[in-house]
Amino acid sequence: MTARSASTRARSASTRARPIDYNGVMTGTEQIEIERKYDVDDEAAVPDLVGVGVGAGAGAGGGAGRALEVARVVLDPAASLSATYHDTPDHRLLGARVTLRRRTGGHDAGWHLKLPPEVAGGGRREVHHPLGADDEPVPAALLDRVAALLATGGDGDGASALRPVLLLETRRTAHHLLDGEGHELVEVADDGVRATRVADGRVRTWREWEAELGPGVDGPEGDALLDTLASRLRAAGARPSAHRSKLALGLGD
Repeated sequence: MTARSASTRARSASTRARPIDYNGVMTGTEQIEIERKYDVDDEAAVPDLVGVGVGAGAGAGGGAGRALEVARVVLDPAASLSATYHDTPDHRLLGARVTLRRRTGGHDAGWHLKLPPEVAGGGRREVHHPLGADDEPVPAALLDRVAALLATGGDGDGASALRPVLLLETRRTAHHLLDGEGHELVEVADDGVRATRVADGRVRTWREWEAELGPGVDGPEGDALLDTLASRLRAAGARPSAHRSKLALGLGD
């Protein structure tokens, strides 16, 4: 494995996102996130993933698709990520499978709004907005996306209903699975997580792996690639996650 440069990471991130126009102003980007999450024990090690792949036509129903095979793995230096998750006191966003966070650290620092899949089994739409001052409010462009969820309830309307509910500290080592031409097929993130629930200060720690398809990798062949990768990860001790998100696990009883 080799270390990956910051410029390479930035190019990879930009190709998977499209700009957003909010009231005539370009305010951020959005992308479809297709990932699978796994619970792992502290002693587990990410296995050798070179050679993981699927042949052409490996998609659902035997339809035509391009061959995808991992030729090499590029390892990022470990990064420290800090995120503050915002929700209503009754967790209306979480209940609707929506997450809203402000993250610092790593190559994708910023505000992130994740929306539920638009079709069953589909990926989640992830909206990014750049960081401002440390005490900045939730950006209006993101509030508009969740206005309907915030319009009812006894704890205020709109932005006044939102408050920090979870603080997340993550130590992440990203493994970039590249094909023979250097295109990223999958990113496998090895995360050590410490979550602090704001309401009562309860702390929970865990470790997980996330496998997210790279830019331009989707459809039946993307699913087939994740299936093949899952077999390799499970053999190394990974288990499909029992929770939909870090937020759900961090807030859970």
